[in-house]
Amino acid sequence: MKHPIYIAMATAALLGVTACASTPSESRSSVRVVNVNGYTILDREHVLLNGGVSRHYLVTLRNRCSGLNFGIQLATSFPSTATLYYPMNEHIVLDDGRRCYIETVEAVESEEAAQALIAERAEAESNDAGG
Repeated sequence: MKHPIYIAMATAALLGVTACASTPSESRSSVRVVNVNGYTILDREHVLLNGGVSRHYLVTLRNRCSGLNFGIQLATSFPSTATLYYPMNEHIVLDDGRRCYIETVEAVESEEAAQALIAERAEAESNDAGG
């Protein structure tokens, strides 16, 4: 069953200590998402889920998800409060029905912290590829 997350929710606003490993090669077990009620699309591979006013969850997709920036509604394959286990079998569903499979979900303190983490990983990846 899909559980919609509406961007227009009046209560959606922007806990966290990182709940999972910070790189795919590190071991992970689970992450608890609580009261997910909104989202921010960061790029074609990352979505920030908002849980109330103080919880944020960085979702990293397995692959770039074309069309992610154009949907006005997303749904998840999990309810608004859930414990997600690794390896992930979860996905985000775009408003046209396409599925984008999730690689990781991790708690972050803010959108800025999520953006910094994405940039740090991209830099590390480019350093690994170049050297």
